[in-house]
Amino acid sequence: MDLNDGMFRQNGGCGYVLKPGFMRDAEKTFDPETRQKRDGSPPVVLTVQVISGQQLPKVNMKEDSIVDPLVRVEIYGLPVDQNRQETRYIDNNGFNPVWYDTLRFTVHAPELAMVRFVVEDYDKTSKNDFVGQYTLPLRCMQQGRVYFYSCYT
Repeated sequence: MDLNDGMFRQNGGCGYVLKPGFMRDAEKTFDPETRQKRDGSPPVVLTVQVISGQQLPKVNMKEDSIVDPLVRVEIYGLPVDQNRQETRYIDNNGFNPVWYDTLRFTVHAPELAMVRFVVEDYDKTSKNDFVGQYTLPLRCMQQGRVYFYSCYT
């Protein structure tokens, strides 16, 4: 559901997104399973620097529980583009965690790529607890912009 919401962020949430030109051209074939050179479109290198967070909510209701946040950045799109990387976790600091971690991705079809940011509470003994998420199309991102405003569910 989050990926669907992210896809329609590029048009204000109304119900239609036009396919990229290379998928509409009847004279060209498109196979998502193979790496194809598209006309003048080299792969895009996406660099994300996760800087900090503020006042992350507690997800575990134990009285002495403190969030150990980490951020995972995921790329969805063509099979060759799908990837995920995460920051290190910050021990016992959900109030103002600071990472300054840099993550790099190579994306072959940026027109189809979705970028998903997920914040989790790290737990070394069990599955991490979900804190929040935000998804947007790669083409909607701008250099130097901050997107992860308020994403708690």
